[in-house]
Amino acid sequence: MNKNFLTVTAVLGLIMVGLVLGGCGESRSQFAGAYKSVEPFGGKDYIDLDLQDNGKGTWTLAGKTVEFTWVVNEGKIFIYTKPGAILVVTPSEEGKMLSADMTGDWHPGCPPGSCVNFKRVKDGG
Repeated sequence: MNKNFLTVTAVLGLIMVGLVLGGCGESRSQFAGAYKSVEPFGGKDYIDLDLQDNGKGTWTLAGKTVEFTWVVNEGKIFIYTKPGAILVVTPSEEGKMLSADMTGDWHPGCPPGSCVNFKRVKDGG
């Protein structure tokens, strides 16, 4: 009985450590808010990007909305969509501007012609 108790306790302890470490990352609060693309995407519509303080967000284009989660790591914003896409977003001007790399590959910056630039329209989230 003691062996089973110790095993269950160890497993629960590992789960708790995993949950705590999984929640680690840089603060999202400075980037939480509503953003709008600076230019129309593909020459058609503007993109509305909403980053909520709780790590959830939405990307809305032409009336269609995609929900995602986001984290901040090493000064960059990583957006994770449910289908598995990852977008790397580079903040500038203290979070007032964001550049989303749309190439599908990781780059140290955002390659010219492959970025969607956003401007903050509202703080919070």
